[in-house]
Amino acid sequence: MKNYCYLYGPVPSRRLGRSLGIDLVPHKACTYDCIYCQIGKTTWKTMERKEYVPVQDLIEEIERFLRDETSSPDYLSLSGSGEPTLHSKIGEIIQAIKKRTSIPVAVLTNGSLLFMEEVREDLRNADVVLPSLDAVTEGVFLKVNRPFPLFSVEQVIQGLIQFRKSYGGQIWLEILFCKGVNDSPEEILRMREVIDRIQPDQIHLNTVVRPPSEKWASPLNQEEMEKIKDLFGKKASIISGFDRHPVSLEKGDSKEMILKILRRRPLSLSDLLKGIKIPPEILKGSLEALIEERKIRKEIFKGETYYELSEEG
Repeated sequence: MKNYCYLYGPVPSRRLGRSLGIDLVPHKACTYDCIYCQIGKTTWKTMERKEYVPVQDLIEEIERFLRDETSSPDYLSLSGSGEPTLHSKIGEIIQAIKKRTSIPVAVLTNGSLLFMEEVREDLRNADVVLPSLDAVTEGVFLKVNRPFPLFSVEQVIQGLIQFRKSYGGQIWLEILFCKGVNDSPEEILRMREVIDRIQPDQIHLNTVVRPPSEKWASPLNQEEMEKIKDLFGKKASIISGFDRHPVSLEKGDSKEMILKILRRRPLSLSDLLKGIKIPPEILKGSLEALIEERKIRKEIFKGETYYELSEEG
């Protein structure tokens, strides 16, 4: 993919297969500043909804992708560098996409703005909405999500409950656990009670798997995650590993694709090999070249090497 300002990928997604990302807000405009965020600390904490990205420019890029690109994603995913529902015309964007393709539309959101009727209405035509809910008590919410001051956790919960009542598509609720922060038995028990009220179609359990914005944010181990999964019942699954839907690239495109992907999240060599269909030696060479050019850097997290954009890049 070349010369796109707002599209990236398709990239491998643990929940959506091969996902074409559509970035609706600048890096990093968000309602939260989550301690575990893999794309870094929030630099623009806000709840102001406006047209952050020009809708016409975005639609033109989507049309060009659908016309010119040979790779066919499993989902068109509204997500990216911040909270997508901050874009005041996300509903118009979803409708425009649905008129142009049968590829399903997913919205990856922290769920914070669903208390607004206008946001719930904007998302009604999406095929699947993937909100998060990492805490259900106020103190834990403030510690793990660090929201914009006007938010309360009860407001977020009520927004999710109201959205379930009005939305006919799939809701896949994600909970990301950080060791010693939101994994107490009391918090998990209350989460289960709240989720029974929300009634999502699926519950996706996650933990810290890439370098977080706060280095002290630590993952749960597999045994701990399995115990939590058992408590949440049949709808719950643990997210682990990427689906293998590699993107085929010409040799000269590898460095560009690596940079596009790493702008959204740090990735390990294993992640990149699963997501980009080029020989390992070419991928490794491209990574080393980007390091020498000071465009990316290595970081060790929990014994594994990850690649991320350097401050100079």
